[in-house]
Amino acid sequence: WLKWRASLIPSTKFGADLIVKNGIIFTSDPSFPFANSMAIRDGRILRIGNYSSLQDLSGYGTKELNLEGKVVVPGFIDSHVHLISAGLQMACVQLEGVNRKDEVVRRVKEAVLNAKRGSWILGGGWNNDLWGGELPMASWIDEVTPDNPVWLTRMDGHMGLANSVALKLAGVTNLTKDPNGGKIMQTADGEPTGLLIDAAMELILSWIPEVSVDERREAMLRASSFALTRGVTTVVDVGRYFPGSSVEHSWQDFSDVYQWADSSGKMKIRVCLFFPIGTWSRLHGVIHRAGRALSNWIYLGGVKAFADGSLGSNSALFH
Repeated sequence: WLKWRASLIPSTKFGADLIVKNGIIFTSDPSFPFANSMAIRDGRILRIGNYSSLQDLSGYGTKELNLEGKVVVPGFIDSHVHLISAGLQMACVQLEGVNRKDEVVRRVKEAVLNAKRGSWILGGGWNNDLWGGELPMASWIDEVTPDNPVWLTRMDGHMGLANSVALKLAGVTNLTKDPNGGKIMQTADGEPTGLLIDAAMELILSWIPEVSVDERREAMLRASSFALTRGVTTVVDVGRYFPGSSVEHSWQDFSDVYQWADSSGKMKIRVCLFFPIGTWSRLHGVIHRAGRALSNWIYLGGVKAFADGSLGSNSALFH
């Protein structure tokens, strides 16, 4: 009898690894918008319903998780990210949310103490609106960075702050002309403030050593893990493509990072990739040969172009 009884209970080979119960599960189905339980196998949902309706999927080895009334929703989709850039930024000077000038200086100073003389101090995420709107200047950080070039990008990626060491290294002086599509901010007497907008950022970016393949791979995985902690399971990644940056970065990351992670089973979130519009014919060729859905993890979305500046960096054109 026991042997016969056991045969009625499915094994986890065909049943569920995990049954989540006692939750408020949003199904996205208007005819059945909420359920209290969900059966899962190998990371995929087998069935959603009331707890009693899932018992035929429960077997030896099936674990149960009591949500105690917590809400479950489908994974979020972030429609505009720079995933690898974000991962790189997470390992640099963090200025997100900083609302005081002295805190900007303190964090940069702390980074210098842990850096080799002459090495680049990179960071960003600052938002001048949080400390009243005043734009930062090289003079803010020059005293604490006498021997290291510094580059700190604004949160929107359309503006960056260089210290005087970086400006000197790049040859940016009061005689340097604004490049097409960019602006070098100046003081009242014509000296560079350290702020570079849009295409002018290339004057500094071209001097910053390129990150290695391993660093880019680690950055993608780091940012992906962070996304999962916020419930984000899919992102639209417009790449390491900013005003003044190389259009090749997105393609290098496509092959060196994303295809590597996909083929080695390391992808953590789904990505929809966009590429610089100047390389659209290359993208068209890939889509023609392989289609848009390259795997369960990678989808080729489209192209990105810059038509103007941004609001936050005051570089957008208004009429």
